[in-house]
Order: sequence, then structure tokens, then C-alpha cells
Amino acid sequence: MRAPRATIVLAALALGCDPSIRPGPPPDGVVDDLGVAHAPLPLRQRIVSLIPSVTESLVEMGASDRLIARTQFDAQPELAALPVVAGALEPSVEVLASLDPDLLIMWPTGGDGGPTGRRLDRLGRDWYAAAPNTVEDFERHATNLGALLGLGDRADSLVTAVRERMGGARELWSGRTPVEIFYVVQRDPPMTVGPGTFLDSVFVAAGAVNSFRDVEGGWPQISLEQVVWRDPQFVVMPVAGYGTPRVAPGTRDPSVDRLAEAAGWARIPAVAEGRVISVDAALFGRPGPRMGEAARYLASRIHGAREGR
Repeated sequence: MRAPRATIVLAALALGCDPSIRPGPPPDGVVDDLGVAHAPLPLRQRIVSLIPSVTESLVEMGASDRLIARTQFDAQPELAALPVVAGALEPSVEVLASLDPDLLIMWPTGGDGGPTGRRLDRLGRDWYAAAPNTVEDFERHATNLGALLGLGDRADSLVTAVRERMGGARELWSGRTPVEIFYVVQRDPPMTVGPGTFLDSVFVAAGAVNSFRDVEGGWPQISLEQVVWRDPQFVVMPVAGYGTPRVAPGTRDPSVDRLAEAAGWARIPAVAEGRVISVDAALFGRPGPRMGEAARYLASRIHGAREGR
């Protein structure tokens, strides 16, 4: 993942919730991450999701025909013909309102999220606040949105399927010892993954131990000296693109040289010795339906197991 995009997306993942942004909740309905309840009826038919991981969940639930716009980060073929409403954090209220959605899904705060939310409230537009950061967040939002769309059974099936896929990843490394890894969220300044996040759960399913599992915060900034001292067995580097990069067994991963040439990174033994694994930034950067796929891919690379085993 390129640093600017990583900074934007993962900062958004770590956002807190400001309950002062919106009015009090009605007495019934599903509750979003600002504590606002949304009545299940009428069922939503015209949806704009500004959160790529949530968009993936909606597509997986079979609701792609209800999506009327996408962000620049949504590259699914099903959405290719939809108009693009800028990035995930800089929506134009005028553009959003002109699309006449009956449900908007976006970050609670961050970027222009707070002011945008207040303007949408004044326009009487229904928007659902989501800050997915953990596997549990993914499951809760999938269930909530399934209720708002009348797709509760599909949402339940999606949650079950992701749990099964994560469990299937564990079978790839059964009998092997977990491997310690350092995941590069951002290269300069260095940022990594903290405990309790969805990526930390993906690592566990893949038979990986997060080298920074003992730090505070979901997406902590660290120093290269800390990485050298912790001496992880592998460095995992996200790269831009949609889909999983395939690196043939025995070949040199393209991220090895990229990191080795960056100032100070060659001091990390795993980098100096070529123990670097490229992963797809979109696949590993979203707490959505493909978390099991991410875990399977990582397990296949760090344990040498073959997918489909």
C-alpha cells in the first residue's frame, strides 16, 4: 500500500466516535457506531457506501444492484459502471444528495466526516455511521445492514462463511509452529498493526504472531530500532492493487529490494535476508468478506503450505 493511501485508510479505521455529531436515537432499529438507531422499514433500495470494506459486504450479500455510486477504492467488476463520488473520506454533500440515496454509509468522524454528517442531517438524509476495526465490527455491521436491506438471512450466511474461511486457514498450518511477523502499515514513518484489530485476527488465523502484539493502540507508529530489536521472522509488505499477488515458490519477492533500498530498512535481519512477503493492500486492508482469503494467502506464504490442501 502506498503510504498516503495507507495513512488515510488506516487513520479512518482508528477513528473514535463523537456522539455530539447527531441527534438522539429513535426507540427502535439497528444501532450504528454513533449510537443512532435506524428503523428497519422501509427497506433501503438506493445505497451509497463510502467504506470499501462495507461495500464488499453488500456486494457479497447480493446487494450490488442497490448501490448507486462507489468510491475510487471500489474496484469490483460489479460496480465498474457506477459513478465515483471521490474518496472515502472527502464526500461532496451536493453530489451525494443529487444521487437521492435512501441510505448513506460512512465513517463517523475524520476528514470531512463530521461536518458532512451534520449537513446530511439538516437535509434529512439517513446515514449510517460505521468504523469497522475488528472482526466483531464486521459481523455487527453486516448483520445491521442486512436488517436495513431485508437481507438478514444473507447477512447471517456471510458472517458464517467468513468464520468458516478463517477456520479453514488454520488447517493450512495445522501442526506447525506460529511464525512471528512484522506488518508494514506505513513505511515512513513506520506504522504497524496493534492487538485486537481485524488484521491481528487474520494473523492468528494464518498461524502468524504479530511482532507488536503488546503495544497500545490499533495502528501504532513505531521505530525501525524496535523492529530490529524484535527481530521478526518475516516482514509483510502490502502493495497497491486489487487481488492477491502471486509469487512463485522459490522466487524472490519483489518487495525485498524495495524495502532493502529504503533508508535504514536493511538493518532488519528479515529484510537483509530476503524474508519479505508481498500482500495485496486492498485484500489485507479491509475488515470484510475476504479476511479468510487474506488469512489463507498469508498462511500459504509463511508456512509453505499449498492453498486448497
